Amino acid sequence: MTLDAIQHVARLHLDVDLSQSGLMCLVGRNGAGKTTLVRALRNLSNSDTFVRTATPYAFSEESKIVYDLDGEQVTFSYNNVVRSLDCREKISKKLRQLIAAELPMPYGARFNYFRSASEADQDIRTAIAFGTYDSPEELISFLNAVYETDRYSAMVEVRLKGKSYYALVRDDGTYIREDYLSSGEHFLINLFRTIKGPSRLLVIDEIDLSLDAAAQANLPNWLRGFCAQYGRKILFTTHSLALMRQLEVEELFYIEGEDGEVTIKPISYSYAMARLFGFAGYDRYILTEDKMLTAFIGHIVSKNCEKTLLRHKIIFIGGGSQIAELINKNGTEEFLAPKDKVIAILDADQKNEKFAGDPGIHTIPLESIEKALLRASQEDADFPFQTHKSDYTHGKSLNHDIKDQKIATQEQIFDYLLERHRDEFKEIVGTICAFLPPAHS
Repeated sequence: MTLDAIQHVARLHLDVDLSQSGLMCLVGRNGAGKTTLVRALRNLSNSDTFVRTATPYAFSEESKIVYDLDGEQVTFSYNNVVRSLDCREKISKKLRQLIAAELPMPYGARFNYFRSASEADQDIRTAIAFGTYDSPEELISFLNAVYETDRYSAMVEVRLKGKSYYALVRDDGTYIREDYLSSGEHFLINLFRTIKGPSRLLVIDEIDLSLDAAAQANLPNWLRGFCAQYGRKILFTTHSLALMRQLEVEELFYIEGEDGEVTIKPISYSYAMARLFGFAGYDRYILTEDKMLTAFIGHIVSKNCEKTLLRHKIIFIGGGSQIAELINKNGTEEFLAPKDKVIAILDADQKNEKFAGDPGIHTIPLESIEKALLRASQEDADFPFQTHKSDYTHGKSLNHDIKDQKIATQEQIFDYLLERHRDEFKEIVGTICAFLPPAHS
């Protein structure tokens, strides 16, 4: 989908691979264009979306949205008569049913299904009285797991005119209709309905709305299962750290607008935390590529640098290019700390990248900790960590086996590598200790 000149968004392009099921979470600061993006996706199946939810002043003569599904294109352009977007082309049923999008309050379906359930009350009451209902086992398992309870085991499903209605039946025969449940419970029920519907791409703005922190944390794993089972892609926005923390690296994306140009790119959880919330309360930050390098730098600090009064944090961010961008952004916005209080330390395999010589970006003398360990096992005749296996092809496996077989601790492995490459490490060790000056300085 390509969007031009709508509200403050000059241009936005989104590619979603529907051949791969799974989650796609968009995070970004307020005003980045998240809700405009969700409206645009919903507009394909509900062409009055912008008329109902956006001011007419959001558009100009240049406003348009182009949708492309495997070469089948549909264009919505600005129509001065309705002062909104309009499509003169015939939209195929395949495209119409492609996307089911949920807007935030007060426009989302999670907030307006109540009337339908209320109007069906007499039929629901009759079905429960006569026992002509089903037990929605899949939905029950979903709700019980997300809310960590078994209270939904008493839920029943009543089908009326092709629609499913849900209620919790008490022991005395009375019941709680779904629209009398909490807004979070009601939202999850409607989400379940949508997953079971015909749309391949489900889009939800503010998925964490009305869900408590525990429910937010439990939700992603169940959604992955539904996506795999029903061949769905679920794209959603959130501000919840509890939810973001449960996402895989390939599931999290950062949306950002600069001079109206909106970009969407994959990020790590730490990157999202840094850009959205910062890491308040620290005097110095060291950004690294992965957890192993984070632990290694921490070991260098503890073994080589004198005690400092400065509170510091070593943070695993992700790939070298992500770190370079974060360093660059912090240089202008200072959302982490003043730019001279933030440095990056990367593996040596990044030293030929264009950002390697940028201010604040440093490298260790090893291609990576694991690769250096593997090479040492092959070249050092006195290699001290002999395992039950001799033909390793990956240093990660070797490192794991050394620890797992209790041959050495991770700290002892680090000490070995530092001693083996003592002269090569002098410069970066000096840089790190100078960045964290001792208490008496």
